[in-house]
Amino acid sequence: MSDANIAIVKDIYAAYVRGDVNGIMQHISDELEHFGIVSDRNLVPWHIQVAKKQDVPKFFQAVAQANDFTRFEPRDFAAGGAYVYCTISFDSTFRHNGKKLAVDNVMHRFKFKNGKVVEWRGSEDTAMIAAAYGAAG
Repeated sequence: MSDANIAIVKDIYAAYVRGDVNGIMQHISDELEHFGIVSDRNLVPWHIQVAKKQDVPKFFQAVAQANDFTRFEPRDFAAGGAYVYCTISFDSTFRHNGKKLAVDNVMHRFKFKNGKVVEWRGSEDTAMIAAAYGAAG
């Protein structure tokens, strides 16, 4: 099942790069438990956490409205039990202030149940992202 789940995660990332939110949503379970960036304070628009499938597109809308990605590279996939882990590197420019970021330390964790994602947690340096975004702390 781990290889199948990794293939689903790769399909999700391919849909993300295409801007195909519907392609992502087909892999999200109606039994969603959690979806979002792990952050103690939500200082940027996409540092949100939702628990309902219908709210997941809000995350992708927030990311797309705030960022212009010039590089987005999922890599280093691993699976164990119900989970798939992946590291992400990306280059982005914030649309509102022109600040450029080159990030190589993002971790995504997907939890699967019955072949669908029931949890997605993104971990990034939220303080660094918030400072670059210009959010007050």
